[in-house]
Amino acid sequence: MESSADFYGGFFILIGILLYLWRHKRVFDRTNSAGIEQFSSYSGKLVARFGDSVLWLFGVLGVTFGVILMAHTHESTWGWMVLLPFYWWLFIGDFLGKSK
Repeated sequence: MESSADFYGGFFILIGILLYLWRHKRVFDRTNSAGIEQFSSYSGKLVARFGDSVLWLFGVLGVTFGVILMAHTHESTWGWMVLLPFYWWLFIGDFLGKSK
């Protein structure tokens, strides 16, 4: 069971990193020599930025899910060091940070 969870956790981390890097490659390809992003139209800019946001979201979720999966698998050895701050943020820190 541990090896399959490690495999899937590593797979999700790898996919998340690749999606994150793909997002940066798309931005780099649109940037001219002066460092300004070039778009063919305003709607093209909106579609490109939305696609970049989706790639970023799936990348972050993939890495997070992979790390949590591996940390739960190895909770008795090193996983608690990852899970303790995560669960603190999830259950306590998120509520303390909210203001009206």
